[in-house]
Amino acid sequence: MADEPTEATHHPGEELLRVAEVVHAGEVSVTFEPGPTVLAKVGDKLLDIAEASQVPIESGCRMGMCGSDPVRVLDGGDNLSAVRSAERRTLERLGLTDGCRMACVSRVQGPVVVDPRSPLEEPSEVQADGKPTRTFAADPALQAAVRRVVVVGAGVAGVTAAEELRRVLPDTELLLVGAEPYDFYNRMAITRLVSESASIDSLYLNRRDWAESRRVDFRRGVPATEIDRQNREVAIADGERLEYDRVIIATGARPLVPALEGFGADGSFVLRTIDDAVQIQQYIRRTRCRTAVIVGAGLLGLEAAYNIAQLDVRVRVLDRGRWPLRRQLDEQAGALVWEMLQDLGIELLAQTEAQRVHADDRVTGVELLDGTTLDAELCLVTTGIIPNAQLAEAAGLDVGVGITVDGGMRTSDPDIFAVGDVAEHDGRPYGLWPASVEQAQVAAANVAGGEVVFAHVAPPARLKVPGIDLLSIGAVDAERGESRTVVVSAYGTRNYRKLILEHGRLTGAIILGSPELFDDVTRAVETQLPVGSDLDALEKGKWEALSRAVDDETLAD
Repeated sequence: MADEPTEATHHPGEELLRVAEVVHAGEVSVTFEPGPTVLAKVGDKLLDIAEASQVPIESGCRMGMCGSDPVRVLDGGDNLSAVRSAERRTLERLGLTDGCRMACVSRVQGPVVVDPRSPLEEPSEVQADGKPTRTFAADPALQAAVRRVVVVGAGVAGVTAAEELRRVLPDTELLLVGAEPYDFYNRMAITRLVSESASIDSLYLNRRDWAESRRVDFRRGVPATEIDRQNREVAIADGERLEYDRVIIATGARPLVPALEGFGADGSFVLRTIDDAVQIQQYIRRTRCRTAVIVGAGLLGLEAAYNIAQLDVRVRVLDRGRWPLRRQLDEQAGALVWEMLQDLGIELLAQTEAQRVHADDRVTGVELLDGTTLDAELCLVTTGIIPNAQLAEAAGLDVGVGITVDGGMRTSDPDIFAVGDVAEHDGRPYGLWPASVEQAQVAAANVAGGEVVFAHVAPPARLKVPGIDLLSIGAVDAERGESRTVVVSAYGTRNYRKLILEHGRLTGAIILGSPELFDDVTRAVETQLPVGSDLDALEKGKWEALSRAVDDETLAD
């Protein structure tokens, strides 16, 4: 009798998993503990399964809330799709150990048991001395020389830099200086604060004890005021002067506001921070605003337009181009997105520019270049960003549009690095979240004595508007020569797929609809996957061939 399994050793979902696997061909069981056991198709994502089964789970990743839906896998981890580099980086940033996955990208391939409750609520796993469990060896000589590093800026670039520095320099003193009073949050999701579809707490991307558990001295709400290179000090707003051996500047960017007479009146806004979003929301509520004009039809402008419209505000968006998102879309995809925005109550005015904001005690209208005036109680400008390079410029560092850096993210002072939106690499600032992460990783490695070079791959662009599933990555149109285009567009629908190939390898894609393809297409373009043998299938709309090619490439890695 001693060898018989007891109730205590029998996994609650084990029998159901075996039965479901045998009985339902092409389907597998997914057990949520706590929660139900359900059947799902092979290849479905854990997030989609949870939502369809009404299992509570944060699904903000679809809205730009990167890192919001980790789950703990209790059984059947081998029956999930392989972990790719982007997911691994997210899990590492969150401080999550083996056994956790991101629900938004994990696809079921066999029976699995998961705990949908966020593992971020669990205590951090650190050693008894308070050091993170995962570290890497730095150059021994440099370890002794780099006793203190100051990271200026607490956005994605600064926080990633601090995280990576702690891994490669386990004994170095790290100070992180942030101008905003908030913990690290997802700037890409702040438009949700406008419509009140998200709270400030839901935007935070790290567990609350992140800095303490990694022995990072995080100074919130105290911007840096000076970098004194002669005395090797960073001055901060509270009067303290922080000595340094190395500095990483990650001060980000601020909204770029074109010459627009009258802008600055009560009711005119930019949107870059939590405070900006909250002020817009409160203004709409306080004044009972019912009309708004948004200047700029990029990703931020359209996402803001949707969220403002959710507050029963008539929204008109001014676009200088002939179709929205002209940097990310071709004309056909742009026309489809335009129609979909109109269906959501968002009016897009193409080839239109503003020249003046009318106001008395607050905004009353926006005048266009042709003299027409649109009624508006609110004017929001979303026309781009400009790097916050003033600190570096005052310190005598080389500055163009942003802080000039080499491939190792070094500035003109070899002891000072710059990363993220503030950095200008190879003549251009990137202003993109994935680039900020990669640059921060490069800088941290080089601070520790490495010789790593930044080589950025074009990141995917996603429009975070419910009802519009849009992915754009890499090239939008084929160049002359050895390029070709594969386009599939179902007549009478708003589904559109376009691939750009050079010498048989994928270099770009636009996908409107078909969100199940997003992960595979992104991976294929990032790796410039060769698909020459699958062209016939792709041109017939049989994109299962692409999924198979991506899976084969992942296994080869």
